[in-house]
Amino acid sequence: MNTHDIGVFGEEAAAKFFEERGFSILSRNFRFGRAGEIDLIVQKDDLVIFVEVKSRRSDALGGAVYAIGPSKKRKLKVVADAFLRLNPALNNKKMTFRFDLLAYNNGSFDWVQDILR
Repeated sequence: MNTHDIGVFGEEAAAKFFEERGFSILSRNFRFGRAGEIDLIVQKDDLVIFVEVKSRRSDALGGAVYAIGPSKKRKLKVVADAFLRLNPALNNKKMTFRFDLLAYNNGSFDWVQDILR
């Protein structure tokens, strides 16, 4: 399996991961121009999570958890803001928004919540 296939497989597994926990998938691979992409946007009740999915074959380079740097975090914020502008019903004071990382490595998940705090 090449790196693209691993990424696609990981994103599909991540969608199932959230669905099994009662989340609805609002969007997959939401792209906003050159600003970037958010892999998954999920919702459960009044919580919306912008999910970055990272898939790795091994932890040789520190694993997926270390793959989100300051530049990627800035891009996630820009893309999330665009998503909310396009979906104004979600953009209200009742909703809670969070950015999470779901790292997929050889069949197991590491769910890191609130990565932009």
